[in-house]
Amino acid sequence: MKSEIKDISPTKKSIEIEISAEEFDSFCSQALKELIKELELPGFRKGMVPEALAKEKIGENYILSCASEMAIKQGWTDFFKQTDLEIVSQPVINILKMAKDNPFVFSAEVDVLKEIKLPDIHAIARSIKKEEVKVEGKEIDEAILWLQQSRAKLEDKQGKAEAGDFAEITLDDINKDGFILGKGHHVKNLEENLLGMEDGQEKEFDSEGKKIKVKLDSLKKIQLPEINDEWAKTLGDFKDLESLKKNVEEGIKQEKDIALRQKKRIEFLEKVSAKSKVEMPETLVKREAEGLMDNLENRVKRELGIGFDDYLVQTKKTKDQVEKEFEKMAQDRVRNFLIIRQIIKDEKIEAEEEEINQRIEEMLKNYPDSEQARKEIDLNKVKLYIEDEVKTEKAFNLFGFN
Repeated sequence: MKSEIKDISPTKKSIEIEISAEEFDSFCSQALKELIKELELPGFRKGMVPEALAKEKIGENYILSCASEMAIKQGWTDFFKQTDLEIVSQPVINILKMAKDNPFVFSAEVDVLKEIKLPDIHAIARSIKKEEVKVEGKEIDEAILWLQQSRAKLEDKQGKAEAGDFAEITLDDINKDGFILGKGHHVKNLEENLLGMEDGQEKEFDSEGKKIKVKLDSLKKIQLPEINDEWAKTLGDFKDLESLKKNVEEGIKQEKDIALRQKKRIEFLEKVSAKSKVEMPETLVKREAEGLMDNLENRVKRELGIGFDDYLVQTKKTKDQVEKEFEKMAQDRVRNFLIIRQIIKDEKIEAEEEEINQRIEEMLKNYPDSEQARKEIDLNKVKLYIEDEVKTEKAFNLFGFN
């Protein structure tokens, strides 16, 4: 087998592969034998038709076609095993030459990853401004108020709906929802029309040029618990309100630490990207953008309970606009992935088998039946994912972004 790599673009290659005439004749013989196994002719048992008669019945062109499929599969497999190219797409195959007693030639067009020449990443990391996380008293108070509201009791209310009541509704006889009046709802003009309605009442109103029907299924008064030491004890292992506030403060600080760490990582990657030439394969960008769109459509259906077309109407966007936004986001994600990948290669970062296995075990503990999960999950894929995750964390830890 011979192969020649031709450049189409920095991230796209065409590999021309030639199978010798002798090798291709062997594939033709193999193809004929496979076809004979399924061939049935009067006077012969299935699979027992003589080759000469089988050739005549099947036809040389079909035999050549089957042989070419075998040759392409084997030729591409052999090339893939020996190449140093980092291929990230399925090959697009084009047969260039196919004839009996001649070499068989085909090309495979693929997207590949290109090496990135990085700037002085350690100097860039040192240029990132150091910040200290602080938690304000106002933030703690707001969190305590949220906890108070989350533990509120609901009591049936007779009379008209008012701001602060909890309303359960049905929109257009299909979509059900429940929320506190006055907190803001994604359906425009909904809350204004609910105010003053009574339990069981129905109404039609206009929302951005569209008629919407709403039914007030139930109306409840919210009874908030008193914020004191006794209430704090009901929320967990807290001896008083002060210990609850301390716990809340630690939780807020942890969230802020994570947000700050992510902010530094993004700033670092943006600065590295600004000083690097990053060639991005179209396949990776397209795949990432499609994943973002699929995720949005699933979330809209699952969390909002509406169709994607209705979501577009409410957000005043077209599908093309959303796709363009996701394309930009996908480009940023792929660019960051390629930069991190290059850092891992340049810095020779490895993930130890022991730490990968430890993370797998921790992940399995989250399942109700860890042993059953071990049998059902593709652990090889999980292992590769965790290996990348560990290497990425180690890369950022090199610069103190941990």
